[in-house]
Amino acid sequence: MQTIKVVIIDDHTLVRQGLCLIFEGVSDIVVVGEGSSGDEALILAERLTPDAILMDVHMPHGLDGITTARHIRELYPQIRMVMLTMFDDDAHVEKMLAAGVDGILFKHDDSIEILEALRTGTTRHPYLPKRLSYETRERLLQKSKEEEFFFDKLSPRETEVLILLAKGFTHKEISNKLHISVKTVETHRSNIMKRLCLGSRAELVNYALNNGYIDSLNSLEDK
Repeated sequence: MQTIKVVIIDDHTLVRQGLCLIFEGVSDIVVVGEGSSGDEALILAERLTPDAILMDVHMPHGLDGITTARHIRELYPQIRMVMLTMFDDDAHVEKMLAAGVDGILFKHDDSIEILEALRTGTTRHPYLPKRLSYETRERLLQKSKEEEFFFDKLSPRETEVLILLAKGFTHKEISNKLHISVKTVETHRSNIMKRLCLGSRAELVNYALNNGYIDSLNSLEDK
């Protein structure tokens, strides 16, 4: 039986410890690393080349889970991304599927499902929680296939710029945060507006809200 090397990413230490306990004694799964942010997930993906990353969707610092999943899918397509979330509504599931993840788990579900997701989930056939009805599962999977091309219009860097613009950061602040020139930020913004057919910053914010790039206007990062 092939061993699955897993990296766990969650900003809560107790959650990571609990997941490690679940995997203790499981012969085909071994935890090779832990992190608390999307930025750390990217570092560990490069350093450890795991088979799978089990990652929280909502993390307060750095890259969020969905943006990180898009980055890793592009940079390391061989790594399977399994997402953990507290939110079991259709909208959140749709956003994760659109990012091309290999599995989705609700934090309040049975731990047995974690093992199933890591063993069986793939991008083409992502693992979805059993609590979802067959009809809901099929509808969500079909919708994600229809919309996948739309989400792939933006590169990972453009996605980062989109999120920061929607959160109210200036071009200069984005330049400093991403370590790129202001001119490059302006170019990314121009490309984003053209690709998504947006005409104003207000439309950009609405797009980010409606497509899961930011959760709400109340969740903007402190500058």
